[in-house]
Order: sequence, then structure tokens, then C-alpha cells
Amino acid sequence: MTHKEKILQMTEFAKKNGATIALAGECGFGRECVGLLVGGNYPDYEWDDKDYNRIDPNGEVWTPEDAYHKHPCVAVLGRGEKAEGQLYEWLKWFDDNGFEAETVAKTDADKLHPIELAMGGAFHNRMIKRAKVSA
Repeated sequence: MTHKEKILQMTEFAKKNGATIALAGECGFGRECVGLLVGGNYPDYEWDDKDYNRIDPNGEVWTPEDAYHKHPCVAVLGRGEKAEGQLYEWLKWFDDNGFEAETVAKTDADKLHPIELAMGGAFHNRMIKRAKVSA
């Protein structure tokens, strides 16, 4: 598969998930990255409750070599073909394993600072494993 075909496949995955692909993004403190954007943010693939107990139903999530390591979000450090290739493999893995992007309202949004609310802080953007549907 050519690089251009991988970009097209990633774009299709993003489109069916109400997302976009960022090929010139930043995460953390100005670290160059590529990733999946949902509502302007890189979605989480793991999440915790207020006591830091993992509560997502996703199980073990495969991550590429250069996945952003300071937060479990769908972003690969770097730019260009190497980073984009890793993002392609990751999104393919999500698709093959029944994941989709979702946006849900935070239950404690009324406690957020107005700046957090203005920056989309009232919602969680995340990848979630779909329940298997038996025929």
C-alpha cells in the first residue's frame, strides 16, 4: 500500500468516526505529532475515575512505538511518513478490533473553569470498544 493510500484510509476511518486526521499537530508542550482529532482533541483510549482507577471497557490497547507516552491519547510523536505510517497501523488496529470514537458530556462540567469550558472541557473524546453483536 502506498503512503497516499494510507492517508486516504486514515481519512476514511476518521470520517466514519466524526473525526479528522492531524498531520501537523502538537501534543503536550509543543511536541510535533500526528493523530486522530475528535472535537479538536486527541481522543483517549484509556480513562480513569477521580481516584485514578481505570474504568474504560477497552482492555489491552496496542500502541505504536512512538505513541505519545505522557497521556493515553491517539497521537504519534513526530511528523512525516514514519509517524504517519505508525498512525495508519494504529487506526487500522482500532478498526480491526471494533473501536470507534465517541464524545460524551462530563458529569462534573459545572465545576470546570470557564477557560476549560471554552476549550471543549465539558466533553470527553475517547475511543471505545464496541460491544460484539451476535447474529
